[in-house]
Amino acid sequence: MKCKTCGKNADSEFCFKCKPRKPLSSGRGLTSRKSSLLTQKLDKSPSKFLEMREFFLSIWKKRPHRSEVSGDYLGNEPMSTYFHHILAKEKYPEACLDEENIVLLSLEEHSNVENDMYKYPEVNKRREQLKIKYNL
Repeated sequence: MKCKTCGKNADSEFCFKCKPRKPLSSGRGLTSRKSSLLTQKLDKSPSKFLEMREFFLSIWKKRPHRSEVSGDYLGNEPMSTYFHHILAKEKYPEACLDEENIVLLSLEEHSNVENDMYKYPEVNKRREQLKIKYNL
């Protein structure tokens, strides 16, 4: 069978590239109840964004611009990917703006620790200290 639009081979009347698509729903596939709970849980207001930005910038000014795991230089420009919350900000909002809860990591290290939170001994050590601090 041939695509009605471009004439390429297709399994149905349209090829994958030309197949009509439905627009994404505003809830990104979540029911309205789940969507509203998620919105309540994660405060993404402009004021919260600016507060987090200022928080990260204050840390950037105080600490060397190096990964606290490998010592790799992170550059002169702070990027949000360099800042990792050891205790997840969604699960522990009381630790969200605690400087001790932030570790500077390279992009690759941040990705690694997001996939395996126990990958780096330095992060594990700090997590244990934070658990004691917050009685967790």
